[in-house]
Amino acid sequence: MATGPPGGETPTLTNVVEYPYTRTTGPVLGPFLTGLRDGRILGGRCGGRVLCPPLEYDPGTAAPLPFDPVEVGPGGTVASWTWVAEPTRHHPFAHPFAFALILLDGADTPLPHAVDAGAPERMSTGRRVRARFRDERRGAITDLYFVPEEDAAPRRVEPGGEPVTITEHLISLEYREPLHPHRARFVQGLLEGRVIGQRSPVSGRVYVPGRGYDQLERVPMTEADDVPVADRGTVGSFTRITPVRYYGQKETEPYIRASILLDGSDAPITGVDVRTVPAGEFRVGMRLRAVWRPPGERDVSGFDNRAVGGWEGVFERWEPTGEPDADPRDLREHAW
Repeated sequence: MATGPPGGETPTLTNVVEYPYTRTTGPVLGPFLTGLRDGRILGGRCGGRVLCPPLEYDPGTAAPLPFDPVEVGPGGTVASWTWVAEPTRHHPFAHPFAFALILLDGADTPLPHAVDAGAPERMSTGRRVRARFRDERRGAITDLYFVPEEDAAPRRVEPGGEPVTITEHLISLEYREPLHPHRARFVQGLLEGRVIGQRSPVSGRVYVPGRGYDQLERVPMTEADDVPVADRGTVGSFTRITPVRYYGQKETEPYIRASILLDGSDAPITGVDVRTVPAGEFRVGMRLRAVWRPPGERDVSGFDNRAVGGWEGVFERWEPTGEPDADPRDLREHAW
């Protein structure tokens, strides 16, 4: 996602890589998660030590470790900690809190977990904390969190039903990066209602969007090589897409994804979704023009430094120009 005010600083990309992950819990993690759901914290014996969380192997020898459960906690001592001043949507709290390594009473290895301390001044190495189980539990490590021991109050936790055998997680990574200068100029142009390409100083070919270099002639391209191109062009290729269901899928109806060679350019723009032309009428060589969204409604969040899949954020739709079709044979040299 690219964000940034028109005419302002270089937009910054926010990228999210996210997918759901489901797995069986196995003979050790299953009882551990079942215990959390039922208000108990289980460790596992490993020789003369108690590991918490328990492991399926001896971390010293990597040998299989039969599960010999031991209840530990719910009190413990902070071994180390860090303060999270700006929580994200994936953190256990919407307000600042601490992540800490907590050596639970009866365990020999620390458990990493969250402490809702209220302020960093209330956290320190050696501080006593105590587990607090949530009202709604589903057999996950997030079924509990920790609070300073003086804030803890006795409470009864009702055990659940069947053992936990399946666990589900949402794996997510968010990272940010600034747009490259040539891509920032391209995005800024879209916000202003202009399509900007780059003309190779060697071959004269025009690329949309420019990459900051000519990949065929292997020469850099700068702002001096920026050129405007039209917002109308010719269908070079297309496919009809019937959406299938998967996590994150937002499409429900069939549509066309096309490559369009904009007038004044030599390389087609790709990933153009067309929903307003009947599939039976769509064809290679068809002439189309883009209808821009109003300036205040243009969204460039679909453009990043590598992909160009955000045309729908700036173009409301594509519609036939009424011009005669182009000869598909004239498009062959642009199909790269």
